This record gives sequence, C-alpha cells and structure tokens, in this order.
Amino acid sequence: MSPRNRSSIETYLESSMIRRQTALFATATLLGGLAAVTAALAQAPAPASPPPQGQEMMKGHDGMMGRMDPDHMKQMARMMENCNRMMERMNEDKPGSPDGSPPARRS
Repeated sequence: MSPRNRSSIETYLESSMIRRQTALFATATLLGGLAAVTAALAQAPAPASPPPQGQEMMKGHDGMMGRMDPDHMKQMARMMENCNRMMERMNEDKPGSPDGSPPARRS
C-alpha cells in the first residue's frame, strides 16, 4: 500500500501505536532511572560528622575522655607526658629559639 491509498483510520492507528510505544519507553526509562537512583542513595553511607577540635575533645563527660575507662585514661596521660618530654628534648637541642632566648639546659 502506498501512502496515498492509506485510509485516515490506518494512519491514525499507526500514529497512535507509535505514541503508545514512545510513552511506554519513556515511562520505563524514568522508572528505571528512579530505581537506580534510589538504590544508589540507599547504599551511600551517611556523611560522618567532623571530629572534635581542640578543647572540645578534652571536655569532661560530653567528649571522648568521659567515655574512657580509668586504665585508658592513665595510659593516655603517660603517653602525653612522654610525648611532651620528647618534644622538650627536641627543642633543647635547637641552637636558639625564635624569641632569641638561649636554649634550655638538660638536667
């Protein structure tokens, strides 16, 4: 059948079928995209809160120190003392300080 011999009903039915297929394809694409986005967001981890800074970390019962048991608190205190001693020794070994005072002597 050539296009000139086609009836208007055949033309209407053919264009209607094309519109339905297009609508079906568009709907399937949108639903598939929505499902993929939903799955991706469901698997994404929640953003972590930033770690406490400075004095916030040392606050009594609200901070990390309040949740530690006494043995860990003692171990942490020893580690801090050792670290401070090491840093003081390193500063003593320097020829001078930025303020111009002579280096401290070891005892």
